[in-house]
Amino acid sequence: MFSQKNKLSVNKSIESSEFKYKWNFRLIKKAKNDSVRRSNYFSFFLLYFAISVIRIYLVIYLPVYLLNILHVDTSQLAFIQVFIYLVMFSGPILGYIFDRYSKNKKLILISSSILFLVSFLLSVFGGRNLGVFGLFLAINLLSQEIIKVGVSKLIIDLSKNESLKDTNLTAINISSNVGSFVPSVVFLFTVNDIFNINQWNSFFFIGFLSSLPIILSTVLLRETETANKPEKKNLEQCESDIISSGKTNAINLFMLFLSYFLIWSDKLYQFPFSSWLLTRFGEEGFNLYSLLYIVLILLYIGGWIIGQRISNRENNRINKIIAENRNRLDIKSDNQDEILYAFKLCNRKRIIAITIGLYSVLSFLMAFSNFLFLMIIQGTIQVIAGVMMLNYTSLMMTISNNGKHKTFTFQCLKVAYALSCVIFIPLGTYFSAFIQIEVLFITVGILAILSLIPLKLMKVKSQE
Repeated sequence: MFSQKNKLSVNKSIESSEFKYKWNFRLIKKAKNDSVRRSNYFSFFLLYFAISVIRIYLVIYLPVYLLNILHVDTSQLAFIQVFIYLVMFSGPILGYIFDRYSKNKKLILISSSILFLVSFLLSVFGGRNLGVFGLFLAINLLSQEIIKVGVSKLIIDLSKNESLKDTNLTAINISSNVGSFVPSVVFLFTVNDIFNINQWNSFFFIGFLSSLPIILSTVLLRETETANKPEKKNLEQCESDIISSGKTNAINLFMLFLSYFLIWSDKLYQFPFSSWLLTRFGEEGFNLYSLLYIVLILLYIGGWIIGQRISNRENNRINKIIAENRNRLDIKSDNQDEILYAFKLCNRKRIIAITIGLYSVLSFLMAFSNFLFLMIIQGTIQVIAGVMMLNYTSLMMTISNNGKHKTFTFQCLKVAYALSCVIFIPLGTYFSAFIQIEVLFITVGILAILSLIPLKLMKVKSQE
């Protein structure tokens, strides 16, 4: 009897020790992962800061440099742009590679960041030769795509629920837009004569130097530890498996892809827009727009913050409704996640539909605006676009998180953006030579309204 009690006591002691060991191990692992996340947030900030610097150079200032300073052939440029933006279709392939083979991820990211900087410098200084310009700009976009796909995998892995996902997206978006201030400030102090090529060369070189932190960011990136054994899934992974049952279907993927593609139709006027401003409102108008772009970026960031708060409030409201009506509606625990998913999907669609409606009206008004009214509309659009893009991106991540190859699925949806660049940017560049840009504004408004149709056709109920 005494021996049996001793055995029970020893077994309980062993079980208690094992529990304490596992608990301490989990705490140490969680603390380590939290440290990695904090380090990665700093790396994300530096990385997206550098990318946003180059992005503003390419979107705002390069068109003026090519069309108004170098006077390149518009038709040839439009033709070359088709091939330049084709590299953006590499996203799904890169996503699959990062999902399957990520041992040398850090080396790939460091090499790509160096290539990203060098190719930018060679593309802008080779602007007189459109062949050289196109080659190095394509390399720049490809290296940028590699970096963003690699980082997006880390972000998706860090986004285990709706609130955390929205917080991550907002934090990353804020950091990605801080660098947008740099080109406007640099342009103010370096380009006094807008037709002086030497001043433009200094302006571009300072942009190159401002983007050097991207190399440090890729060096500092670290990965969190994840469980490799399928039988030890955590709660969030199990919840994802429940939600994924019948929900990630081809119809939803295609409809979301089509809606996201059409909403980026503003690429039609993106490239010739700054050149049009210089032509219509003169050098003073363009310089003022360059300064006001800082305000537009702040408004866009504000839109993301507003979108996050709206999203958090709606998520809390939905959770409360389900909790209050669980007994009355006889909601079982195994299908509660499915109902919650359907509610959240409907909510995302509703917010996106409202923002698209407002955006369409403002796009039409741009065609009949003077400079002051145009800037007010642009600022309002930035706020609306921030809310819209948060919900679009969150919706894509929700669908992507339900599949086996998360990064691959997410990049397949992001291809819609690449497709819009390949189609709309060259068309806008080509048409701007003989069609008024006001016509492009109206066209964008119509295409934005059409993006509501596939959004409406998305199914929100689970497919049993």
